This record gives sequence, C-alpha cells and structure tokens, in this order.
Amino acid sequence: MNVHSRIRIAPLCRGLLWWGLCFLGGWSLVVAGAAERVTLEDDPGAAQVFEVATALKVEGKIYPQPGAKSALPLKVDAGFRYRERRGEGAGRQAQSLRSVRYYDQAGASITAGNQVSNVSLRDEARLIVVEGTDSGVELSSPSIPLRVDELELLRAAGDSLVVAGLLPREAVEAGDTWKPASWVLPTWAGIEAVEKSQLSCTLERIDSQQAVIRFQGEVIGAVWGAAARVTVEGALELDLAKKHWKKLTLNQTEKRAVGAVSPGLNVTAKVETTRRPARTEGRLSEMDLKGVPLAANEATRLVVFEAPLWNLRFYHDRNWHLLNQNSDTSTLRYVEQGDLLAQCTIKKLPEAQPGKHVSEELFRADIEKALGKNFEKFVQAERLKLGTETFVYRVVVQGTVKTQNDKDEEILQPMQWHYYLVADAQGRQLALVFTFTPEHAKRFADRDLAIVGGLEFFQPNAPTEARGGNSGGRK
Repeated sequence: MNVHSRIRIAPLCRGLLWWGLCFLGGWSLVVAGAAERVTLEDDPGAAQVFEVATALKVEGKIYPQPGAKSALPLKVDAGFRYRERRGEGAGRQAQSLRSVRYYDQAGASITAGNQVSNVSLRDEARLIVVEGTDSGVELSSPSIPLRVDELELLRAAGDSLVVAGLLPREAVEAGDTWKPASWVLPTWAGIEAVEKSQLSCTLERIDSQQAVIRFQGEVIGAVWGAAARVTVEGALELDLAKKHWKKLTLNQTEKRAVGAVSPGLNVTAKVETTRRPARTEGRLSEMDLKGVPLAANEATRLVVFEAPLWNLRFYHDRNWHLLNQNSDTSTLRYVEQGDLLAQCTIKKLPEAQPGKHVSEELFRADIEKALGKNFEKFVQAERLKLGTETFVYRVVVQGTVKTQNDKDEEILQPMQWHYYLVADAQGRQLALVFTFTPEHAKRFADRDLAIVGGLEFFQPNAPTEARGGNSGGRK
C-alpha cells in the first residue's frame, strides 16, 4: 500500500446515531463529542517540498573487541537540516519509498573514549537520493560517490522517509491501536536478517487541529552479520489542517554484538525531528533536478576510499567495509549476505626512484617470509595490464592457518592470498593482500581486480576531485 495519501476526517452516520438515541418518550439528548473515526495519512501534494530539522544525541558504550573490558564510552551530537521532495518508488512496501534531499547542514561530533572526531558532509555531496530497501534506507549522491564517514553520518536513527509508515491503514479513533506493516521497523532500524519484529501504534489524542500517535516496538536480527536488537518508542504529531506529520520524538536503543566489520554497541539515541512545508523549493525545483538521476545506480552506489597522506584513492562497492586506517596501513573486509568473504590489507611502501619499484624477486621473498609456517606454495606470479600506466604485479599463494572449529578444536584452515605490488611512474608504491578461503573464492570472484585496477595516485597537495563515472577496473 502507498503510505502517501491525504488526511481526511470521516464521521460515520451522524444522522443514524442521533435518531437511535433520541426517539420515544420526549427524549431530547444532545450527544456532545461523539467519537469520529479518522483516516490519518500523509500527502499534502506530490510536488510539496518539506523543510526537515533533526537533532540527534547518542550515549552509551562501544566495544572495539569482544568482552566488557574493551568497552569505551561513546557520545554523539549530530544535527541535520535539509529540504526533502518525495518521488515515485521502484516497487512495493519499502521499495515504494524514495525522495531527494538537499542538506544545508549535516554534521556530528563523535567522542569514543578519549578520541574526538568531527564529521560533515562535503559541499559537493549535499544533494542526496534516499530509497527504501528491505534492509534499511539507502543513501547516495548523484553528484559524487560518498565517503564511508559520510554514509555513516547520514544513516541516522528515525529517518524521515520511513516515518509515514507508522500511520494506520484503516480509519481510527482516539484510543485505537494498530500494527504497521512488517517491513517498517526493520527498514527504519537498518536490520538486514530479521528474526523477530513487532511494532504497535496508538492514537493517543486528536482534536480539530492535530493528532498524536504513540508507538513502541522491537526488532531482533543482524547488521552486517552481527547480532543486533533495536527497540523504539516515541510520539508522532500530525497537522490535520495542513495534512502532514510535523514532529517526531524518538528514543531508540541498540545492542549489537562485535561483528566482522563493525564494533559492538550498547547505546541509546534520542531524536527530535520537526517538519513543515518549505517556503521555497531551494535546490529541489524541477529546473534544478532536470537531468539529475533520481534513482541510485551502479556508479552512484560506489564508495570512495581516500588516503590523502598517500595521495591515493579508489572506489569500491558497499559490501566492502573499512575496518581501520592509519598512517601506513588500511584494512577493509568484504561481507555479502552476512558472510565474511575476504579481507584486503593495503600497505604504503617507501617511495622508489622514478620509474623504479621493489623487484619481483624481493616481493616474492618478502611474501614467503611474512607468511612463515602458513606458506605452502606460489600458485601464480604475473604482471598485469589493467588499462593504466601503473605497474601491477600479482602473486597468488596457497597455504593454511591455524583456527578453531565449532567444537573449539584446533584445525588447519586452507587459505588463499592474492598479493599485489602496485607502483606508478614517480616511484610511489603499495602492497595489497586479499585473503580468503578456497570455498569463498568462487563467490569473491575477481573483486580484487576491481580495486587494484581502480587505484589512482594523484599529485601531492592537489585537490582530490572524486568523480562519479567509471574508471579502469571498476565494475
């Protein structure tokens, strides 16, 4: 069902109620305040642009590693201001949700332990397409691929696109309770693999001007393969005269286990969002949006990885997740349908003379030394031509690592490594290693080539103008 329609008040059979109570014996009762059933929906007009303002505060603990001893206090203060214009979705249920936004403000201050960081949206990425999916709200920019920190910033609790899913599908009166569609809470909470979900709403009060809905619920499932439990409770206010929801108050708690690509969490988020028809369309007029792709595509879903200290960037799909990054090493992991398929470690090597690089023989010797007892044999070693002027040398290695099975017994796990030596004409060079098991090799396919072929060295101190189109090796 389309959750976007107009609000109307529909009294039921006033005349019949009157005569049923006021006939015979000279009765002259006046029924004051008789209950009226109301259809509560949100659609003041397909072309309406809204101004949305959100204040978000998060407090709790973050767990970089399993176990209570690793816990760090976490605090987040974030603010968002944007205009939003709805569009036609690509399907039913969550897929029926789509909008385009222009952010005037999007930023957060994050304190984890003793570390403080500030994140904001780049000016060139302020135009954002928002789409509903079964596993959450997907955000992308038609102008430029987003960075990982920008994606995390914009994935805020209580996204305005999903709020109308709380509204009842039938006419209700004060005190009535209903259950929204089963997809609403998992999409709102960003839960991928749902084990259990329940959400209920109550029309707490209503008058001629506004209605107030109370809601509460819980969803249990997984996020990127990590077990998660999210509970929500709050209130939604509707402006009956202007036919739209106008204020959301939300308390959301999340408990998440430490996962392959994400830390554990035990946090509470407090959200207050206000919404009103915009006085002007701003950057969302039909003229501004003419020719702009208002649906995500393969290019706009890419994420840009940047290492300014290395003068390096590349683009990757959203199954890759940045695990850590420091001055000379970065680690990403690839998760598909909750399964960890591969890990990629990138290491900056000392610069060589222009036109030079680490020799192939030394590179192989370093690999064998680094793997030690895990090394069995070299399977393949070759130079690759990936359509760029960059030197690329790949070495495929077979070996084993000690691990534990489900019975906590120590076993030798077969493993495969793809090592790459990458260097440009100026002598800048990197070593990359992709690690995965043989049983994951078919699913992982050649995704390592997509990253290696898309590596871009840029000039020191040059602006890092990421582009949204395809580059060599990207798929």
